[in-house]
This record gives sequence, C-alpha cells and structure tokens, in this order.
Amino acid sequence: MESNIILKHYGRLYNPSNWGYYPDYMANRFYYIIKGNVIFKNKLTLKPGFVYLFKSDPEFQVVQDPEDPIDHIYFDFISSGNFVDKEYIEIDPNKYPKLKALIDCLTLDYSLNDIPLDVAESYLNIIFYEIRDCFVSNRIYSDLTTRIFRYIHENPASDLTVAGIADALNININHLIRTFKKDTGITPLKYIALMKSELAISYTRKGLALEDIAELLGYSTVSALSVAFKNVTHKNLSEFR
Repeated sequence: MESNIILKHYGRLYNPSNWGYYPDYMANRFYYIIKGNVIFKNKLTLKPGFVYLFKSDPEFQVVQDPEDPIDHIYFDFISSGNFVDKEYIEIDPNKYPKLKALIDCLTLDYSLNDIPLDVAESYLNIIFYEIRDCFVSNRIYSDLTTRIFRYIHENPASDLTVAGIADALNININHLIRTFKKDTGITPLKYIALMKSELAISYTRKGLALEDIAELLGYSTVSALSVAFKNVTHKNLSEFR
C-alpha cells in the first residue's frame, strides 16, 4: 500500500476558509475531527474524535457551522485503487488502540510543528495499516494506471500531454487511454484537465496573475486558460479570487 499513495495536501486546519469546492476528481480524503460542527453533503454530521475516509468524488462538499468552526487534521491523496466501496467510512479510534495512539501523536505534532512531507506520508501509511480491515481488498488499479498517476503528479502540468505520457512510459497511446479509462472511469486527458483546474484555483487563491497561471499550466493565453477552466468546472476562475 505504501507505494500506491501520492499525498497531495495535508495539515491541520481550524476554521478553514474557501471550503466547499473540490474539483480534483481522484482525490481521496482522510479527516480526523478534533472539534467543531461540520456537515458532509448536507446529510452527515461529522463527529469530533472520529476518523473519516472519503472516497474520491468530484461533488465532495463539507460545510462548517460558523458558530462552532471545525478543527481537523486532513490528508488529501491519490491512490492506485479505491479504498472504500461507498461514499465514506466512519471509524472510532477508540476501537483501534494503536490508531488512537497514532492520532494523538499526530495531533500533538501538528500543534507544535509543520510536519515534513515524508513524515506525513509515514503517518498516513501506518494509520492505513492499522485500519486495513476497513478497506476493500479488490479495487486496486492496474500497474499501468498507477504509473500514469505517478507520471502526471511528478511532472510539471505545463508539459503534460497524453501523447507525451505514452512516449515516456513506452506504451501505445490507445492502450494507455483504454486502460486508464477502464480503471478510473475517465480518460487521462480529462484527468489532466481536472487536475489543472484544481491547480488554477490554488494559484488564484495565492494571488498569482492570470498570465502566470496560464504559463504554469501550459496554456498559450489567458483566454485559453479561462475557456478550459470553465469547460471543466462550469465556473469562472475569477470567482475564486
């Protein structure tokens, strides 16, 4: 399992702003709720002291109560398979003594330090080992799809093309597209477009100019960036400033 996870974002957040829009189609999410009141998709109130693992879902949405804001630890990650076969699983750490100890250490670490990526990855892998009996065992993607994920997330977005990935992996392009779509339900081109839309939002919220964002994502003009973004998200990038 350790080699099949790409950790994208992680940390501890209290009263997070800009919640509610998560365009990354393939991101799985791990939450540990420390305190606060938050609702998933307007139907599930997340319990303080519990762990939640959310299946990748482009419609993922959580909303916090402004009168009781959330404090939580999170990991957003790409995996080479589906860990769960439903929208989410809810886990009581008190039923897993080693998990409870890990969560307590993680909470303390995040209170005192900014955790490096390799340490965060180690925490996540050990946590998953402790709750492995909660996972689906037969939903692992093919080796080729795993390699495609790795290539996409380890190379600059501006350089990504399906033909380029096929050449780099020495794979027939039609075979690459068929395999990826069979495993994930979308084409690699669609996946790259979704990933770029997420990066565009991230860069926008950091205050980068649209010209710089277009260059970073491999678009020739701001107009091309805007059209591509709206085709994927049905929103204007300016809405996220």
